[in-house]
Amino acid sequence: MNIGQALTASVSGLTANTITVQAFITPGLPTFTMVGAKDTVLLQARERVRAACKTTGLSWPKTRITVNLSPASLPKYGASYDLAVAACLCSAMRCVNPFALDDTLVLGELALDGSVLPITSVLPIVSHALATGIQRIILPEANVPEARILSDDSLSILGVKHIQDLLRILGASSNTIGLPVSSSPSVTTQPTQNEAEQRYSSLTDGSYQFLDTASRDFTDVIGHEDAKWALEIAAAGGHHVLMQGPPGVGKTMLASRLPSILPDLTHEEAIEAACIRSSLGLPVTSPLDVTAPFLNVHHNVTLASFTGGIQGATIKPGAMTLAHHGILFLDEAPEFERNVMQALRTPLETGFVTVTRLRGAVSYPAQFQLILAQNPCPCGHLWSTHGECTCTAQELRRYRQRISGPIRDRIDIKLDVPPVHSLAAPAASSDTYSPLLGTHAHWDSEHMRETVRLARERSAYRYQNLPWSTNAHADASWLMRQTPRSLLTAVNALLKREEITVRGAHKILRIAWSISDLLGKGHPDADDLSAAQALYLPGN
Repeated sequence: MNIGQALTASVSGLTANTITVQAFITPGLPTFTMVGAKDTVLLQARERVRAACKTTGLSWPKTRITVNLSPASLPKYGASYDLAVAACLCSAMRCVNPFALDDTLVLGELALDGSVLPITSVLPIVSHALATGIQRIILPEANVPEARILSDDSLSILGVKHIQDLLRILGASSNTIGLPVSSSPSVTTQPTQNEAEQRYSSLTDGSYQFLDTASRDFTDVIGHEDAKWALEIAAAGGHHVLMQGPPGVGKTMLASRLPSILPDLTHEEAIEAACIRSSLGLPVTSPLDVTAPFLNVHHNVTLASFTGGIQGATIKPGAMTLAHHGILFLDEAPEFERNVMQALRTPLETGFVTVTRLRGAVSYPAQFQLILAQNPCPCGHLWSTHGECTCTAQELRRYRQRISGPIRDRIDIKLDVPPVHSLAAPAASSDTYSPLLGTHAHWDSEHMRETVRLARERSAYRYQNLPWSTNAHADASWLMRQTPRSLLTAVNALLKREEITVRGAHKILRIAWSISDLLGKGHPDADDLSAAQALYLPGN
């Protein structure tokens, strides 16, 4: 009885785990059995491995072959285990040095001609390898640039184009390898940015897309000083926003410029965002992109595309996870299906979304900043001077109920965006007045970004020994201890009049702390609380 062993990795969500692949070759009728997995694509590895080995010229054993993938309890899906199965079989057949597989992860899908095809979720696997002391990863050549984004001197990254390359790395003799290197078939390369984005768009039916916000600046927005102030507060504290206004007033324009004033992602946040893209096979840049992602979601999005669902053989993240550490923008929010809107409730509270399918349940991070936009009525002309509203009272009531009370209660800032009546735009460095806070401010993204950066530094210093860093995530008990008593008394009065819920009271206090940080104060005062109340309860 000959035994061979190799290591590979499985990925569930963004978490990778080491999988041990063992091959047993014993006397008996020629059979090839795989245990420890139930995925059809994975079980078909036996045919891909058999064909690839025969193409290479290896002598296939005419005996009983059993391949075990352990732990059996971990989910295993897809074809990325092919190369590891081939490696442990070659080890069992003594075609390679078995010790060459020690502390080595082997990953890759095999084509029937022996070519090694690229895989997804490379970054989570590399991160796992670094954390567990793995010394070497053998993976498709097309995935090497992505793998080296996170690797360091302690981890060797080796790329292979063909199963022959794997055999050479593992010490196979020239007699074992039947074909010369020059005759190795060409490998399918990693998709280009456009190819990957087109493939991804086809998977999501175009229901959401990343928006390039690099060239967008708040100087492009004419008027709307109150809205700019509100978005600056939202950026400083990480608050969710609901904007309401007639069509064409600039709601989308305002939202798409929010990333221009947000701080860069930290290294850890950039790695998480890159791992999410990697899990979908989207290109990952080197150095890592530190700009907060902006995901624009269309109202035709399905629940599976929004939360996550089955893609190929595995559960993949949806729009909410792709917006992790960034902005999730839902334009025409009342037009979204009710189950899609209701799916926001748990992520807004916990920062995670759990995708449950027949294959199991997977939890993905989903800590995003939600920006909703809506018209004031179905026809859009309720506030407009260009047309008369034709909506009935019943239609208006149904329209406003499309965003449920629990969702509205979870939104920090509710903002009315009225029409603009002049095209006269202030200069980029002009000093304009904000009626909302009764103060002057610069409305270009460069100045606003610096103001937000200083506000974030103040809040981060205040929360340095606590498990959150922004005001939007401040714990309720902390708010009750640290907020001046006079402000708590004012908020209690709102509670007694049942104008707000307890959650709403906490939202108002968090906004007040963000305003205080923007203005460079040590703690919020009555003016900050009044402004926060106006943002949470517009019209009061």
